[in-house]
Amino acid sequence: MRHPQDDLLIVYALSRVAQEYKDTPTEDHAYELAAEIANQHGLTAAEAVRQMEERGQSHCWDEDCD
Repeated sequence: MRHPQDDLLIVYALSRVAQEYKDTPTEDHAYELAAEIANQHGLTAAEAVRQMEERGQSHCWDEDCD
């Protein structure tokens, strides 16, 4: 099972991919996947990305972030 922080990283990465493939089917698919993964944690994709950006370089994989 993945750590919840791993899913935040995946959503962040998918959002970056979507930005790189603007106006293509890849953009749509990346955003759909990001939304699906974020939703599993009760978040929107935008909220998940914001959480990653707020943490900066501290991603909490080795400790409890709460």
